[in-house]
Amino acid sequence: MENNQIAKRGLSLVKKIIIAVVIAIIVIIALFIFVVSYFSKDLASPDYSSQSMGFASDSFSDSISLSSGQKMAREETATPPSAGTTSAPIDQKIIKTGSLNIMVAEVEQTVSKITNETSAMSGFVQNSNISETTTGQKYANLVVRVPAANFDKMITKIKSFAQLVEREDINGQEVTQQYVDLQSSLTHNLAVEAQYLELLKRAQKVEEIIAVREKLDQVQAEIENLKGRIRYLDNQTEMSTISINISSEAKVTLPAEKWQPWEIVKQSAQRLIVGLQNFINFIIVLIFTLIALLPYLLLIYVIYLLVKMIYKKFKKPKQLK
Repeated sequence: MENNQIAKRGLSLVKKIIIAVVIAIIVIIALFIFVVSYFSKDLASPDYSSQSMGFASDSFSDSISLSSGQKMAREETATPPSAGTTSAPIDQKIIKTGSLNIMVAEVEQTVSKITNETSAMSGFVQNSNISETTTGQKYANLVVRVPAANFDKMITKIKSFAQLVEREDINGQEVTQQYVDLQSSLTHNLAVEAQYLELLKRAQKVEEIIAVREKLDQVQAEIENLKGRIRYLDNQTEMSTISINISSEAKVTLPAEKWQPWEIVKQSAQRLIVGLQNFINFIIVLIFTLIALLPYLLLIYVIYLLVKMIYKKFKKPKQLK
């Protein structure tokens, strides 16, 4: 009986502990839900929004960021133009280049004609050089720039100066989209520059001025780079480039103006005499060389006779056997 009572009391204690743990867990979960809902309402409250708006409009405080100024500039450039303003259309931008290889009768005259024609079409000669080979054939290389409107006319004029057009290459590169992108980037960076200039006026602390100045220098460098690329495209599209390689016909040169057979006879006789002199000199050298070698030749002959006698003496007894 006592054991049964003890067991019942133990079970009752375990049930109470389990119930207490469950209640504690429920309380903790309820507290967590309450805290999360409370802070969510606080973050979404109008007071916090007004504080953030005040943060953006406050005059250069310690916590103002430079990226906010850049963001303002981007938002300003992203806004569509008002109903009263229209963006100016951009004409099609094409870079025209041409290359010609021509053959002419007189290179210098053709170079002069092309130069005069280039000036007449409001262009200029960018590069020019003339060379001549040992056979009398002349070459010239020219690079001329003419307005794009006169490009086809200039090509036709150059071809009219040629006896033969050996090669003709005409190319056109479309850069309209690239030009539009550069213009858009320039507009954006100019707006960013204006924002940084405004921030610079409002800056009061030294570190603020230095930070804004650094960002402003970067934007202004990018602006200059964009302007340079735009100027380059303007130049390439407004003024076309034509390269001309000019050559003359190969000239056949005559052997000589005067025929002098007596000179040829004298030169031939001179070569014959020199050849005979060299032959006689060779014979003389050979004779004296043989005289100098005579004692050695005699010694070799004597040795030959001795070897022959010894060979015969030892050969006979062998034959008798």
